[in-house]
Amino acid sequence: MSEMAGRSAGCFRTGGRGLPVLPEVRRPSPAWLRAGFAQRLAMLALLMAFASAGAAPRPNILFILTDDLGYGDIGVLYQNSRAAAGDRHKPWFATPNLDRFASEGVQMGRHYCPAPVCAPSRASLLCGVHQGHSGVRDNQFDYPLEDNHTLATTLRQAGYATAAIGKYGLDGRGTGARVAGPLARGFDFFFGYLDHVDSHFHYPKEDGRAVYDGTNDITSGLDKCFSTDLWTARAKKWIGDHQATNPAQPFFLYLAYDTPHARLQVPAQPYPGGGGLKGGLRWTGQPGAMVNTAAGETDSWIHPDLAGATWDDDGNPATPEVPWPAFARRHATMIRRLDDAVADLIQTLKDLGCDRNTLVVFTSDNGPHNEAGTQGVFTQDPRFFGSFAFMDGVKRDCWEAGIRMATLVRWPAGIKPGGTNFTVSAFWDWLPTFTELAGLPAPARTDGVSLVPALTGAGTQRPGTVYVEYKFQGATPKYTEFEPAHRGRTRNQMQAIFEGGYMGVRYGITNAGDLFEIYDVARDPKETLDLGRRADFAPLQDRMRDRVLRLRRPLEGAARPYDEAMIPPVGVKTVPGLVWHGFDGSFPWVPEFSGETAVSHGVSAGLDAGALAGKGGGLFTCYLVVPADGTYTLTLATEGRAFVRLHEAALLDADFGYLTGGERSASVHLRAGSHPLRVAYVPGGNGPRWLHLDWSGPGIPRRPVPASAFAREAQSGL
Repeated sequence: MSEMAGRSAGCFRTGGRGLPVLPEVRRPSPAWLRAGFAQRLAMLALLMAFASAGAAPRPNILFILTDDLGYGDIGVLYQNSRAAAGDRHKPWFATPNLDRFASEGVQMGRHYCPAPVCAPSRASLLCGVHQGHSGVRDNQFDYPLEDNHTLATTLRQAGYATAAIGKYGLDGRGTGARVAGPLARGFDFFFGYLDHVDSHFHYPKEDGRAVYDGTNDITSGLDKCFSTDLWTARAKKWIGDHQATNPAQPFFLYLAYDTPHARLQVPAQPYPGGGGLKGGLRWTGQPGAMVNTAAGETDSWIHPDLAGATWDDDGNPATPEVPWPAFARRHATMIRRLDDAVADLIQTLKDLGCDRNTLVVFTSDNGPHNEAGTQGVFTQDPRFFGSFAFMDGVKRDCWEAGIRMATLVRWPAGIKPGGTNFTVSAFWDWLPTFTELAGLPAPARTDGVSLVPALTGAGTQRPGTVYVEYKFQGATPKYTEFEPAHRGRTRNQMQAIFEGGYMGVRYGITNAGDLFEIYDVARDPKETLDLGRRADFAPLQDRMRDRVLRLRRPLEGAARPYDEAMIPPVGVKTVPGLVWHGFDGSFPWVPEFSGETAVSHGVSAGLDAGALAGKGGGLFTCYLVVPADGTYTLTLATEGRAFVRLHEAALLDADFGYLTGGERSASVHLRAGSHPLRVAYVPGGNGPRWLHLDWSGPGIPRRPVPASAFAREAQSGL
């Protein structure tokens, strides 16, 4: 065993042959700058800017998640281009405040949701994992959010005040017990709808839908409260109260709107003038008049820019125009209400003096809907405004418009205004982004990468993963605006994977061997030209089919036709042994070590925690050499905590909630050969360190994984 200082650890990367290799060496860095040298210099400049402005280096975070908002429903992203074209047969509407928001920050042009429907998308966001690892998939509405690391638990660990306001829908009622409410998943404060179906309705009291303040049902006092107004007013109140009582403590607010989702209901009156502390929406706290717009006739007010709008319905300028249909006026009014709410919130931050150092994300959970919602009267038609923009697909589709989200990010202290970034990214990237900004490493469980470089321009952005899996009976709408090959396409089992610069899509999957349709979505976002059957794309086709087996785990209750497929090995020349890296420091969880600086490294014959030189734990990287095709069961136990990935799949989690000495087991179908294995470990105390990994498989009774089954790449340099 040898030791050398200054070598960094990280996850397996793809080398020139498509094989896993270890990351490059990193030099020591300050605890919260988990980045390369160039990035650290840029981030140092950012810190100096913070200091000169008198701001704390850790930003407040306001995450605004809308519901069923299409990429094309924002002015700056699409509606303004329709207005500029002036075709009266293709109506448009404005979002002036969101346009200003975009001009003051950055547009994320290729940001993806985890699934094209709300519950799994929100679950993946909150837990920082893609759908191949989420405990909520498909249409598992009201299933419990996993008891694991979340945006809220990690940021609370970093010293943030945490709050969730609006739609939740992940408390466990769908499986019979409310065990996973926001207060049980890291949030200090909750106000909103717990149940998914309640978010189909936008007047809680009148529609008989329960709103909770913490665990208390306070619906009886919510006369005539339009939900968008209710969530906005309560958010303003919470932020104001927090800044008044503890302004030095950063905050994280997850503000989850339920519009323009489901029933196309509209407010009772205009948005109050002004904004911020002196105007706009106001929380009164008085039952019967809880917010200052809780008066007038419910579901009646249409934005004046839209009330008298007309269009050329027949495409003939010689005939008289007709009024917009009611669904269109209502849909656009709901979005204009969100537009006003965002401006009100930004003004509130300005009035409180915390605008400059508050990072605000604005996005949607999935693509545009074409529904009326539960008991709804008006059915939304996304064709009217082109809510799918220059792409195909709607909510519940894995075509680009179903999963590419309208995403705007504003942070005056850290983001240059007026930019557009086309980094391919996804919802699970927010957890490592926020933990980096909060001064902590990301948990090893996350599937994301920090987007700090993409947002700030400081350093080099690591490539991330975009992977979607979803099952839903039905078909893509037969809209003439969509490509003929997409119209009426049966959905059933679907997948999308971004690999090698291309998007792979599968509909109606029957087995692991089904071909992906492959699209160059950077140049062809409408996915018109399928490259998947071209001979020159055969290697990419194989990589996509292999990778979707290697990066996920099956979930009971969300069966897939590829769950039982054998995971292929990688072709690599190996020699015996594991590579280990040791780290100093104190970690609140098993970290994703790729951003940390190793104090030592070496090679060991087996998985020996005692071999690690470093007080903070270590990382073992190797190949598990599987002798024969079959199903293998791996079992982990340790005196500390650990997390194991096989390829990219999260195989064994002995981190969150782990009790010393407990066993974690998982079975996996493997083909014979070399499979990348990554074991991250932190010790449990000052006593002897131990880390046990057993296996069983074809002809192998349970026993410790032998040294002969561990190998490292022959060209690893160790």
